[in-house]
Order: sequence, then C-alpha cells, then structure tokens
Amino acid sequence: MRLRVIRGTPRKRLPKWMKKGLLCTLLVVGLAAYEMRTSAIQSRILSYYAKQMSYTVEKGPSSGIVFPKGGPFNVRRGYTRIPEIERRLESEGFRVIEQARFSRPLLRVAAWGVAPPYREPAVTGLVIRGAGGVPIYDATRTERVFHSFEEISPLMVQTLLLIENRELAEPVDSRSNPVVEWDRLAKAVLLYAGSKLGLPLRQEGASTLATQLEKYQHSAQGRTNSIFDKLQQMTSASLKVYSKGPDTRQERREIIVDYLNSVPLAAAQGYGEVDGMGNGLYAWFGLQLADVNRILAEPGMSVAKVEAYKHVLTLLCAVRAPSYYLYQNRAAVEARANHFLRLIEQTGVIDSEFARRVKQTPLRFLPRAPSPPIPSLPWQKASNAIRVNLLDVLGVQDFYDLNQFHLEVESTIDVPLQNEVAELFEKLRDSQFLEANGLRGERLLSHGDPAEVVYSLMLWEKTPQANVLRVHTDNLDQPFDLNEGMKLELGSTAKLRTLVHYLEVVSELRDRFLPLTPELLRQSATEAKDPITRWAAETLSHEPGIGLDALLQKALDRSYSANPSEVFFTGGGTHLFKNFDKKENGRIPTVREATQHSTNLVYVRIMRDLVRYHEARLSYDADAVLSDPDNPVRRQMLLDIAEDEAKDALARAFREYRGLSHDEVVSRLLGSRAKDVRQQAILFFAWKPEPQGDPEKALAEWLEKRLRQPVEAQHVRNLVRNYENPRLTLADYAYLLRVRPLELWCAGELFKSPSLEWKRLFERSGEARKAGSGWLFEARSRKAQDLRLRIRIERDAFVRMTPYWKRLGFPFEDLVPSLGTAIG
Repeated sequence: MRLRVIRGTPRKRLPKWMKKGLLCTLLVVGLAAYEMRTSAIQSRILSYYAKQMSYTVEKGPSSGIVFPKGGPFNVRRGYTRIPEIERRLESEGFRVIEQARFSRPLLRVAAWGVAPPYREPAVTGLVIRGAGGVPIYDATRTERVFHSFEEISPLMVQTLLLIENRELAEPVDSRSNPVVEWDRLAKAVLLYAGSKLGLPLRQEGASTLATQLEKYQHSAQGRTNSIFDKLQQMTSASLKVYSKGPDTRQERREIIVDYLNSVPLAAAQGYGEVDGMGNGLYAWFGLQLADVNRILAEPGMSVAKVEAYKHVLTLLCAVRAPSYYLYQNRAAVEARANHFLRLIEQTGVIDSEFARRVKQTPLRFLPRAPSPPIPSLPWQKASNAIRVNLLDVLGVQDFYDLNQFHLEVESTIDVPLQNEVAELFEKLRDSQFLEANGLRGERLLSHGDPAEVVYSLMLWEKTPQANVLRVHTDNLDQPFDLNEGMKLELGSTAKLRTLVHYLEVVSELRDRFLPLTPELLRQSATEAKDPITRWAAETLSHEPGIGLDALLQKALDRSYSANPSEVFFTGGGTHLFKNFDKKENGRIPTVREATQHSTNLVYVRIMRDLVRYHEARLSYDADAVLSDPDNPVRRQMLLDIAEDEAKDALARAFREYRGLSHDEVVSRLLGSRAKDVRQQAILFFAWKPEPQGDPEKALAEWLEKRLRQPVEAQHVRNLVRNYENPRLTLADYAYLLRVRPLELWCAGELFKSPSLEWKRLFERSGEARKAGSGWLFEARSRKAQDLRLRIRIERDAFVRMTPYWKRLGFPFEDLVPSLGTAIG
C-alpha cells in the first residue's frame, strides 16, 4: 500500500500592522463605550477646566468681563444691558465700587458665547431697601419655587423624567454626564442627516433637561437655531455640571430643581410671562405649588390628588410649545397628556385606576390669572417714586420690565419713620383723634370732613455728604403721587412771578424802542402782534425818552377786565376761571389794584398777553402757520404732532392688550360685537393671522373657532367677496370695526405674538403709525389741524417763557402750558 501525503495550503497570517490596527480599534471602541457609560475621561477634563473658570470681585470697574448678548433670561433679568446701564449711571454721578474679574479661561469661553459655569438664582426681581436694609418693595416671587430637591414630590419628579429625560435619575456611574443621552443623540443625528439627504424622516430633538435649561435661558430667542447653538448649549451645561468636581449626582438633582423652577410656560393675562411649575399652576389654574406638591406626596388616591396630577402633567406636556398648547389649542395638550399618561402607567409609576381617573378629570383653566393682593397705595408712594426714577435713569420702558431685573436698590428712606408718618396721616382722618389733640380749633380743622383732607410730606435730612430723603408719602389712596406728580405753587407766588416777568418784558421793550423815532414807533405799534408790544410802542411814541421807572409805573396802571364769564382755550382745552372774591367780577382794575386784591382773572389775562408776546418771537411765524395750509413749517409741525400722538396711542394699546389670550384680545377689541359674523370676518382680513391658501376655508375655520359654530358656506363666500379686498387699508378696516387703526394693528400683532416686546413692536409699527395719522393731513381735517397747532404754539411759547421764571426761583424744569399758571 502506498501512502500519499497531501500537503494543505498554508494558513496566511495577518500582518502585524493589521493586528495592531484591529487591537487599537477594539480598544478605542471599548474605551468609547466605557466613556459613554461612565464619562470617566470627560468628567476629569471638564471638572479640571471648570475649576479654572473662576472670577473674583475687586474694587473699581473691570475690563476682564464679558456680558451676555442674548438669551431670554439674560434679557429679562437685565444682564445684557449692564454695559448700557453702567454708562447711564456714571453719567448721573454714580461710580462702580466693585465688579467681577473673569479668569483667562472664563474670558475665552464667555467670548465664544458659552455661559459661565454659574448656577442662576431660581427667582429674581427688583428689590428696593430702606436705609436699614428693610425691603420696601420686592418684585420677586419666592413663594412659588422649590428650594431643594427634597421638597419635590417623587411623583412629580418621575413624571418629568419619563416625559423629558429618563436617564437623568438613574446614572450608570456617579461621573456620568447628564447633559448627553448618547442613544437619543445618535438617533437625532441620523434622522437629521437623513432629512438633509431628502429622506422623508421626522426630525427629533435630543435635548436633555440640562441642555434645555441652557437653551431657554441663554440662547437667542430661547431656540436652537444651528448646530453651533447646540454645541454652545451642551458645552455650557457640561461645564456647569462638572464645576464642583467629577461626581454629578448632586448636580442632577439641581438640574431637576432648576428646570421645574424656570421652565417657560407662555404668558398669562394679568400675570405676564410665566416661568416655572409654581407660577404655571398659579397663573393658569389658580393652584398653589405648596398645596399641589403636598397632595401629590400623600399616599393612596384621592380626588384632590387626581386633579393636582392632571394639572401638573398638563404643564409638563405643554413645555415643548407652551403658547400653542396653553393658548391656541388646549385640546391638543390634553391629547398629548393622555398619550404620556399611558406610558407612565406602563412603567408602573401610577396604576391603571389612577390613570383612568386622571384622563376623565377635566382641565380647569382660569379666564385670567388671579389678581395679587394690592397693598394700600399711600404705603407705596416712596417705592413708586424710586421706581419711576429708575425707569428714567436706567432707560427701561415700563414697570413690568423693571420688576424682572435682577436688581437691588438701596435707598435713604427711613422705613420706621415713614411708617409712623403714614399712620399719623391715617389718624388725621379720625374726628376723635383731632378732638383729642386739639386740632379742631380756629384756622385748623374746625369744620368739614377730615377724611377728605389730603396730606403729603417729603422730609430731608442734612448730612455731611448730602441732603438725603428720609420720608416720602401722602395719604391719597390713588396712584397719583402728590410729592412727585404735582407742581404745587401758591397763587400769590405765581402772581408775583407773573408780575415781575410782565415788568421785565416792558423793560426789554423800552430798551428796544428807545432809539427809534416817533414815526418808527408808530409803525411798530401798527405791526405789533401782541398787546404789550403795541402798548409799549404807542407809549414811547407819545413820550419819547420816558424813564424806566415812569414806564413801569404806567405798566402797573394798565387795566384788565376781571369778568369771569369768558371761556379761555388753553392747556389743550377750554377753561373757565373764577375770582376769589365775587365782588371783583364786574370791575376793570389796574394791574396795581389787581395785585393788591389778588384778582385771578386779571392775572389770567396778563398771562395771555405774555404768551402772545412770546408767540410773536418764536423761531417760526405762528400766524402764518395757522393761516397758510401750505406753509412748510406747518406741515413739519403736524408731522411731529402726528408722530407723538401715534406713539402715545400705540403705547396705550400695548399696555391694554399685552398678556391677553387670543379670545381676550378679540373680546376687548370688539366688545359686544365679538359674536357678530361680519365683524369677525373683517377682523380676520384686517389681521391675516395665518398664511392663507384658500381664503374661504381659512375664514370658515376662523369663524367656527371664534363663534363656536359653523357658518354657512354661501355666507362665507359673500364675506370673502366683500372684505378680502387688497385696496382696503388698515384705516378702512379700523373704520369698519369702529376702532382706532393703531389699536387694531397693535392688538393684531399681540394676537400673533403674545410675548412681543415694546421695542420690537415699535420698530414694526412705522407703516401703521402713518396709517393711523393719515386722516390728520386730509383737507377736511383743517379744524383738527388748527386745534393741535394752537396747542403746540402755546406750548412753545411757555417753553420760551420758562427761563425767565427759573431766574425768579421757579423750582420746576417746565412751566405747565396753561394760562392758569399765572394763579398757581
């Protein structure tokens, strides 16, 4: 037998470089998997760099600091405006005592738009303190926030995490980065890439709670507008969670607390912007956070617990699109809540019976947020005066914006003394108190109702540094502040200033006319546009070279009527004035006699002559402005007047419609006509609230939603034919709706964008302001034009008069443009 040995093909061995490559790949994959589960490497790197990002507070202004440029919280809390505010305060004499200095690493990342690793306070707002540090005004809402993780009911936490961030509460490792859920991130990236390639894929977000916090607090408009924005958010959040070291367990709890305290939940009527679960429960449902949280923590099931959970679940489900869910489509948020309710039941957080009852429980939205308790107005006068001053000094539009600033103000108000004065004013309303303290005597409060007497007090203390305000109060239970808002001057003092100014004018006219010949003086008298100039020219033409004293004596001997029956157009309207002593009514006294008897009507007429004197010396010809409709100065003055009126009208409309829901905007604009089909159709085409494909379909949907019932198709077609007319202007629609054009436009803008800020609204309003004032420039509006021009001319005359009065000790910046200024 022969044996044949068949040799097999020798096995090929892998090259060494390939083995090394494969080994390295396996190591990298294994290391990546380990890192994705534990964040061991990044926790060390990020915690190291986060510790380098520090700051110190040192004396004087800082050049080593970067202020945020955007982000809803940064804007609302005033952080973006710090450089501007600093400049404004320095121009008012303030100086920077201390300011933060960023470390170099912090400067670098802040310059890239990364938020510093600093945990923002849960609530901020304007706080004003008195001289001893006692708050006299506090706009913060600290009663509706969680102060620690332990305060939050486990049911609320579990529900939040199941909806938004399931891995946050169960880290594989204490070092895990809560900013990233790798499986969600990978899925989101793949879906995004597929959609960019044209595949019909629905994009999904991968934002964890930590990333969402950064987005709605620090990103422009609270949105992720690019991949770069997402990287900024993730970097900011990662630095924040590792700022205290590699262990992130405590930071995970803080993320939950911060999210529940600050998540945006649209804006509610009567409340403004709503942030946080506590404010959301209160503004939308009238529920108190402490009560809801306590009920959710109770064992077992109860009606109260079911209702509380339904409203918490609703707010958590509305987070992704709060304006849409809480304003526009509340049925959609309920459907979304029912969807998550099934998932929560499947996980075992709640049982099926509890879930069934939650689903059956109706939502109870409030028509408007509960009104906060209003403190007595007299006790707020000092803080209100400070806030008014802050508006001007800081350049803030209104109290609503100011109250949201992260700002503390130290004032010089002596709070205990202020309270004692306010209590005394209250006691002075009591007749028994007056009797007991001897205040019912002659020339005191001998008769009349003491409750009708209004008192005010401003008390200043002289110190080595300056005179400081200690008391600012009055007992008028209205917003009007007697100390700040009223120009109070005694009648006798006002008459004295009027008299002196009158004599000053006579003296000036003598200096001007003295060199002229009698012929030129007679010509000047003929051409004079005011009575005082005419009288001075005539007197000097008859007595050339008359001395100053003699001329002033003659000026005091001029006569004026004391008749109170004349109606004066002044101060923007018609006015009647009275004499203190009715015996003066039928007389025509001299200026000298009127001064001795303090005759009001004589001084009103002297003031009218003085106004005419200054009108004749304005930089423009007032008579030509009023008489010539084509005068270019007239047109420019009307443009200025129209712009001022439009801005005031727009500001009033903004205050009236800001913070209202869609239904409330329509209801307030149309009133009882909100149920009228024709009015609703006109409003629809005036606003054009959404892109229109088929106008008949869009109008039918609008009417059904607004009127709660369908409208016949033929009726809808007729309405479209009548009112979808491109030639109809804003003014036309306003006329048809019987509202002002700017009110219609402003209400429409706030209907479309409920959180729109004043600055953006005003920037958009150029064409609307022109449309709103177009009527004023029509030929038929001549009377309205002249009325406004007369008011403006009188105002300009008083502006010209003001320096004369200020030289005589007038304590205010401006004279009130009214003839009544002559009598105090």
